[in-house]
Amino acid sequence: MDCPQERLNIAVLGCGFMGTAIIKGLLTSIRQSNGSSDDFTMQISACVRFQESFERVQKALGDQAHRVQSATHLHAWAQAVDRADVVMLGIPPAELKSISENMPLCKSLRGKLVISLLAGTSCKQVTDAFVHNDQMNKANQFNVIRVIPSIGAQNLDSVTMIADAPYAGDDHKALCDWIFRQIGSVHYLPEHLMNEATATHATCNALTMIAVDAITDAAVAEGIPRAQAMALAAQSLKSAAGLLQNGMTPESMKESMSVPKGITINAVMDLEKGQVRSAASDATRNAIRYTRNMA
Repeated sequence: MDCPQERLNIAVLGCGFMGTAIIKGLLTSIRQSNGSSDDFTMQISACVRFQESFERVQKALGDQAHRVQSATHLHAWAQAVDRADVVMLGIPPAELKSISENMPLCKSLRGKLVISLLAGTSCKQVTDAFVHNDQMNKANQFNVIRVIPSIGAQNLDSVTMIADAPYAGDDHKALCDWIFRQIGSVHYLPEHLMNEATATHATCNALTMIAVDAITDAAVAEGIPRAQAMALAAQSLKSAAGLLQNGMTPESMKESMSVPKGITINAVMDLEKGQVRSAASDATRNAIRYTRNMA
Protein backbone atom coordinates (compact mmCIF):
# COMPACT_ATOMS: atom_id res chain seq x y z
CA MET A 1 0.00 0.00 0.00
CA ASP A 2 2.05 2.93 -1.28
CA CYS A 3 0.01 6.04 -0.63
CA PRO A 4 1.43 9.22 -2.19
CA GLN A 5 1.20 10.78 1.29
CA GLU A 6 2.37 9.41 4.63
CA ARG A 7 -0.82 10.46 6.36
CA LEU A 8 -4.23 11.24 4.91
CA ASN A 9 -7.14 13.24 6.29
CA ILE A 10 -10.43 12.89 4.40
CA ALA A 11 -13.67 14.83 4.92
CA VAL A 12 -16.79 13.28 3.38
CA LEU A 13 -19.52 15.90 2.97
CA GLY A 14 -22.87 14.19 3.06
CA CYS A 15 -22.62 10.54 4.07
CA GLY A 16 -25.46 8.91 2.24
CA PHE A 17 -25.31 5.26 1.27
CA MET A 18 -22.45 5.77 -1.19
CA GLY A 19 -20.38 7.98 1.10
CA THR A 20 -20.77 5.48 3.92
CA ALA A 21 -19.85 2.59 1.61
CA ILE A 22 -16.64 4.37 0.59
CA ILE A 23 -15.70 5.06 4.20
CA LYS A 24 -16.35 1.45 5.18
CA GLY A 25 -14.29 0.16 2.26
CA LEU A 26 -11.36 2.47 3.00
CA LEU A 27 -11.30 1.53 6.68
CA THR A 28 -11.41 -2.17 5.81
CA SER A 29 -8.66 -1.82 3.22
CA ILE A 30 -6.37 0.14 5.53
CA ARG A 31 -6.89 -2.33 8.36
CA GLN A 32 -6.12 -5.30 6.10
CA SER A 33 -3.03 -3.61 4.65
CA ASN A 34 -1.65 -2.65 8.04
CA GLY A 35 -2.32 -6.02 9.57
CA SER A 36 -3.70 -4.25 12.62
CA SER A 37 -6.21 -1.46 13.07
CA ASP A 38 -3.81 0.09 15.61
CA ASP A 39 -1.52 1.09 12.72
CA PHE A 40 -4.25 3.19 11.13
CA THR A 41 -2.90 6.29 9.40
CA MET A 42 -6.03 7.69 7.76
CA GLN A 43 -8.38 10.12 9.48
CA ILE A 44 -11.94 10.43 8.19
CA SER A 45 -14.61 12.97 9.12
CA ALA A 46 -18.24 12.19 8.33
CA CYS A 47 -19.94 15.53 7.68
CA VAL A 48 -23.70 15.22 8.08
CA ARG A 49 -26.45 17.62 9.10
CA PHE A 50 -27.91 15.75 12.05
CA GLN A 51 -26.63 13.59 14.89
CA GLU A 52 -29.12 10.92 13.88
CA SER A 53 -27.43 10.75 10.47
CA PHE A 54 -24.03 10.23 12.08
CA GLU A 55 -25.48 7.46 14.24
CA ARG A 56 -26.70 5.78 11.05
CA VAL A 57 -23.16 5.97 9.66
CA GLN A 58 -21.76 4.51 12.88
CA LYS A 59 -24.22 1.63 12.76
CA ALA A 60 -23.20 0.82 9.18
CA LEU A 61 -19.49 0.89 10.11
CA GLY A 62 -19.89 -1.47 13.06
CA ASP A 63 -16.70 -2.09 15.01
CA GLN A 64 -14.83 0.46 12.88
CA ALA A 65 -17.14 3.35 13.80
CA HIS A 66 -14.68 4.78 16.32
CA ARG A 67 -12.27 5.51 13.44
CA VAL A 68 -14.57 8.21 12.05
CA GLN A 69 -15.00 11.69 13.48
CA SER A 70 -18.35 13.48 13.57
CA ALA A 71 -19.23 16.86 12.04
CA THR A 72 -22.94 17.54 12.38
CA HIS A 73 -23.35 21.24 11.46
CA LEU A 74 -21.93 23.56 8.81
CA HIS A 75 -19.44 25.22 11.19
CA ALA A 76 -18.03 21.79 12.02
CA TRP A 77 -18.00 20.95 8.30
CA ALA A 78 -15.77 23.97 7.66
CA GLN A 79 -13.38 22.86 10.41
CA ALA A 80 -13.25 19.31 9.02
CA VAL A 81 -12.56 20.59 5.50
CA ASP A 82 -9.86 22.92 6.81
CA ARG A 83 -8.03 19.94 8.36
CA ALA A 84 -8.53 17.65 5.36
CA ASP A 85 -6.22 16.81 2.48
CA VAL A 86 -9.12 15.32 0.51
CA VAL A 87 -12.76 16.41 0.42
CA MET A 88 -15.44 14.14 -1.04
CA LEU A 89 -18.66 15.82 -2.13
CA GLY A 90 -21.31 13.20 -1.39
CA ILE A 91 -24.15 15.67 -1.05
CA PRO A 92 -27.21 15.80 -3.36
CA PRO A 93 -26.37 17.96 -6.42
CA ALA A 94 -28.99 20.52 -5.38
CA GLU A 95 -27.00 21.24 -2.20
CA LEU A 96 -23.85 22.31 -4.06
CA LYS A 97 -24.99 25.93 -3.91
CA SER A 98 -25.22 25.89 -0.11
CA ILE A 99 -21.66 24.56 0.07
CA SER A 100 -20.30 27.16 -2.33
CA GLU A 101 -22.06 29.98 -0.44
CA ASN A 102 -20.44 28.96 2.85
CA MET A 103 -17.38 31.20 2.52
CA PRO A 104 -15.16 29.64 5.22
CA LEU A 105 -15.85 26.16 3.88
CA CYS A 106 -15.41 27.19 0.24
CA LYS A 107 -12.11 28.94 0.93
CA SER A 108 -10.83 25.86 2.78
CA LEU A 109 -11.31 23.84 -0.42
CA ARG A 110 -8.59 25.77 -2.23
CA GLY A 111 -5.59 23.65 -3.09
CA LYS A 112 -7.13 20.43 -1.78
CA LEU A 113 -8.22 17.39 -3.77
CA VAL A 114 -11.99 17.72 -4.20
CA ILE A 115 -13.62 14.45 -5.27
CA SER A 116 -17.08 15.06 -6.67
CA LEU A 117 -19.56 12.20 -6.35
CA LEU A 118 -22.38 14.42 -7.61
CA ALA A 119 -24.54 12.69 -10.22
CA GLY A 120 -25.09 14.62 -13.43
CA THR A 121 -22.68 17.38 -12.39
CA SER A 122 -19.50 18.12 -14.33
CA CYS A 123 -16.16 19.20 -12.90
CA LYS A 124 -16.67 22.59 -14.53
CA GLN A 125 -20.05 23.04 -12.85
CA VAL A 126 -18.52 22.28 -9.46
CA THR A 127 -15.56 24.60 -10.05
CA ASP A 128 -17.79 27.38 -11.41
CA ALA A 129 -19.98 27.18 -8.28
CA PHE A 130 -16.96 27.71 -6.04
CA VAL A 131 -15.61 30.57 -8.15
CA HIS A 132 -18.94 32.34 -8.77
CA ASN A 133 -19.77 32.94 -5.12
CA ASP A 134 -16.45 34.50 -4.13
CA GLN A 135 -14.61 36.89 -6.43
CA MET A 136 -11.36 36.07 -4.62
CA ASN A 137 -11.58 32.49 -5.86
CA LYS A 138 -9.88 31.46 -9.08
CA ALA A 139 -10.69 28.33 -11.06
CA ASN A 140 -7.11 27.07 -10.89
CA GLN A 141 -7.23 27.13 -7.09
CA PHE A 142 -9.55 24.12 -7.07
CA ASN A 143 -8.59 20.54 -7.94
CA VAL A 144 -11.87 18.83 -8.78
CA ILE A 145 -12.10 15.23 -10.00
CA ARG A 146 -15.42 13.61 -10.88
CA VAL A 147 -15.74 10.05 -9.62
CA ILE A 148 -18.51 7.46 -9.83
CA PRO A 149 -17.94 4.49 -7.49
CA SER A 150 -20.30 1.56 -7.11
CA ILE A 151 -22.03 0.15 -4.05
CA GLY A 152 -19.46 -2.66 -3.98
CA ALA A 153 -17.05 -0.15 -2.38
CA GLN A 154 -17.97 -1.39 1.09
CA ASN A 155 -16.77 -4.88 0.13
CA LEU A 156 -13.63 -3.66 -1.70
CA ASP A 157 -15.32 -4.53 -5.00
CA SER A 158 -16.21 -1.12 -6.39
CA VAL A 159 -16.17 -0.49 -10.12
CA THR A 160 -15.06 3.15 -10.02
CA MET A 161 -15.22 5.44 -13.03
CA ILE A 162 -13.03 8.55 -12.99
CA ALA A 163 -13.45 11.41 -15.44
CA ASP A 164 -10.32 12.11 -17.43
CA ALA A 165 -10.64 15.91 -17.30
CA PRO A 166 -8.09 18.72 -16.81
CA TYR A 167 -9.42 20.10 -13.54
CA ALA A 168 -6.73 18.79 -11.19
CA GLY A 169 -2.95 18.49 -11.05
CA ASP A 170 -1.03 15.27 -11.56
CA ASP A 171 -0.34 14.82 -7.84
CA HIS A 172 -4.03 15.12 -7.01
CA LYS A 173 -4.94 12.72 -9.82
CA ALA A 174 -2.45 10.17 -8.47
CA LEU A 175 -3.89 10.50 -4.97
CA CYS A 176 -7.45 10.07 -6.25
CA ASP A 177 -6.41 6.98 -8.20
CA TRP A 178 -4.75 5.50 -5.11
CA ILE A 179 -7.81 6.11 -2.90
CA PHE A 180 -10.24 4.30 -5.18
CA ARG A 181 -7.88 1.43 -5.98
CA GLN A 182 -8.07 0.61 -2.26
CA ILE A 183 -11.75 -0.27 -2.66
CA GLY A 184 -11.87 -1.91 -6.11
CA SER A 185 -11.01 -1.39 -9.76
CA VAL A 186 -10.59 1.99 -11.47
CA HIS A 187 -11.59 2.89 -15.02
CA TYR A 188 -11.08 6.20 -16.83
CA LEU A 189 -13.57 7.78 -19.21
CA PRO A 190 -13.79 11.12 -21.05
CA GLU A 191 -15.98 13.36 -18.93
CA HIS A 192 -18.53 13.83 -21.68
CA LEU A 193 -19.43 10.13 -21.28
CA MET A 194 -19.76 10.14 -17.49
CA ASN A 195 -23.53 10.70 -17.47
CA GLU A 196 -24.01 7.78 -19.83
CA ALA A 197 -21.69 5.59 -17.77
CA THR A 198 -23.47 6.56 -14.54
CA ALA A 199 -26.86 5.58 -15.92
CA THR A 200 -25.57 2.36 -17.46
CA HIS A 201 -23.95 1.33 -14.21
CA ALA A 202 -27.00 2.15 -12.11
CA THR A 203 -29.35 0.37 -14.52
CA CYS A 204 -27.16 -2.73 -14.64
CA ASN A 205 -27.17 -2.95 -10.84
CA ALA A 206 -30.93 -2.46 -10.65
CA LEU A 207 -31.84 -4.90 -13.42
CA THR A 208 -29.43 -7.52 -12.10
CA MET A 209 -30.94 -7.32 -8.63
CA ILE A 210 -34.45 -7.66 -10.06
CA ALA A 211 -33.34 -10.74 -12.00
CA VAL A 212 -31.69 -12.29 -8.93
CA ASP A 213 -34.81 -11.61 -6.86
CA ALA A 214 -37.09 -13.20 -9.47
CA ILE A 215 -34.83 -16.23 -9.92
CA THR A 216 -34.58 -16.70 -6.16
CA ASP A 217 -38.36 -16.54 -5.71
CA ALA A 218 -38.89 -19.05 -8.52
CA ALA A 219 -36.34 -21.45 -7.02
CA VAL A 220 -38.01 -21.17 -3.61
CA ALA A 221 -41.40 -21.85 -5.20
CA GLU A 222 -39.94 -25.04 -6.64
CA GLY A 223 -38.57 -26.22 -3.29
CA ILE A 224 -35.04 -24.78 -2.86
CA PRO A 225 -34.52 -23.05 0.53
CA ARG A 226 -34.18 -19.26 0.10
CA ALA A 227 -30.66 -18.99 1.52
CA GLN A 228 -29.34 -21.63 -0.87
CA ALA A 229 -31.27 -20.15 -3.82
CA MET A 230 -29.81 -16.70 -3.14
CA ALA A 231 -26.29 -18.08 -2.74
CA LEU A 232 -26.62 -20.01 -6.00
CA ALA A 233 -27.82 -16.94 -7.92
CA ALA A 234 -25.08 -14.74 -6.42
CA GLN A 235 -22.30 -17.20 -7.21
CA SER A 236 -23.62 -17.67 -10.74
CA LEU A 237 -23.43 -13.91 -11.29
CA LYS A 238 -19.91 -13.80 -9.90
CA SER A 239 -18.79 -16.65 -12.15
CA ALA A 240 -20.36 -15.03 -15.23
CA ALA A 241 -18.68 -11.71 -14.42
CA GLY A 242 -15.32 -13.44 -14.16
CA LEU A 243 -15.80 -15.01 -17.60
CA LEU A 244 -16.71 -11.65 -19.13
CA GLN A 245 -13.65 -10.02 -17.58
CA ASN A 246 -11.47 -12.73 -19.10
CA GLY A 247 -12.54 -12.16 -22.68
CA MET A 248 -15.78 -14.07 -23.18
CA THR A 249 -18.79 -12.27 -24.60
CA PRO A 250 -22.46 -12.78 -23.72
CA GLU A 251 -22.93 -14.41 -27.13
CA SER A 252 -20.04 -16.85 -26.66
CA MET A 253 -21.19 -17.70 -23.12
CA LYS A 254 -24.71 -18.42 -24.34
CA GLU A 255 -23.39 -20.51 -27.23
CA SER A 256 -21.09 -22.56 -25.01
CA MET A 257 -23.91 -23.39 -22.58
CA SER A 258 -26.73 -23.90 -25.09
CA VAL A 259 -26.61 -27.55 -26.08
CA PRO A 260 -29.46 -28.87 -28.28
CA LYS A 261 -32.69 -29.26 -26.27
CA GLY A 262 -30.74 -28.03 -23.22
CA ILE A 263 -31.81 -26.11 -20.12
CA THR A 264 -30.07 -22.86 -21.00
CA ILE A 265 -31.47 -22.40 -24.51
CA ASN A 266 -35.00 -23.20 -23.32
CA ALA A 267 -34.67 -20.67 -20.50
CA VAL A 268 -33.44 -18.06 -22.98
CA MET A 269 -36.38 -18.74 -25.29
CA ASP A 270 -38.81 -18.28 -22.39
CA LEU A 271 -37.16 -14.95 -21.55
CA GLU A 272 -37.50 -13.77 -25.12
CA LYS A 273 -41.27 -14.34 -24.92
CA GLY A 274 -41.38 -11.64 -22.27
CA GLN A 275 -39.33 -9.22 -24.40
CA VAL A 276 -36.77 -9.00 -21.60
CA ARG A 277 -33.96 -7.94 -23.94
CA SER A 278 -35.81 -4.94 -25.38
CA ALA A 279 -37.14 -3.98 -21.93
CA ALA A 280 -33.60 -3.93 -20.51
CA SER A 281 -32.36 -1.86 -23.45
CA ASP A 282 -35.24 0.60 -23.13
CA ALA A 283 -34.68 0.97 -19.37
CA THR A 284 -30.99 1.68 -19.92
CA ARG A 285 -31.54 4.25 -22.65
CA ASN A 286 -34.24 6.00 -20.62
CA ALA A 287 -31.92 6.08 -17.59
CA ILE A 288 -29.20 7.68 -19.74
CA ARG A 289 -31.60 10.34 -20.99
CA TYR A 290 -32.78 11.02 -17.43
CA THR A 291 -29.19 11.43 -16.24
CA ARG A 292 -28.40 13.82 -19.09
CA ASN A 293 -31.39 15.96 -18.07
CA MET A 294 -30.05 16.18 -14.50
CA ALA A 295 -27.18 18.27 -15.83
